[in-house]
Amino acid sequence: MINLITFTVGPTVGGAGVSTATGYSRNVKGKVLAVHVDHSVGGAGTTDFTLSDAEDPIAESIFTLTDSVTDTKRYPRRPTQNSAGTDATYDGTRKVHEPYVVCGRLKGVLAQGNDGQTATVYVWLER
Repeated sequence: MINLITFTVGPTVGGAGVSTATGYSRNVKGKVLAVHVDHSVGGAGTTDFTLSDAEDPIAESIFTLTDSVTDTKRYPRRPTQNSAGTDATYDGTRKVHEPYVVCGRLKGVLAQGNDGQTATVYVWLER
């Protein structure tokens, strides 16, 4: 089953070029298939956005945009690893990728923006 999760980050506060904001989704479980970030109008071109699993102890980034306020949709994947932590490959060179697994709230962070920026985050999850 595929679910669409939507949440808002912002508005940012802190001053021109250094404003930040954090937003959280409701609790979710599943594999992240796609992420779309819809920025508010008038954001700073220096704005960074990061999506992570808020419950992940190492806060691994699932999705990152750097210096961009362009509305973007991506399909984030990570390398599959074996039990030794080595990236699995098809033939020794081409890595095998899979969706990120999440359990808990998703955390969206806007950084280096202008005051008042927001972003609506859309996440497609397979459950």
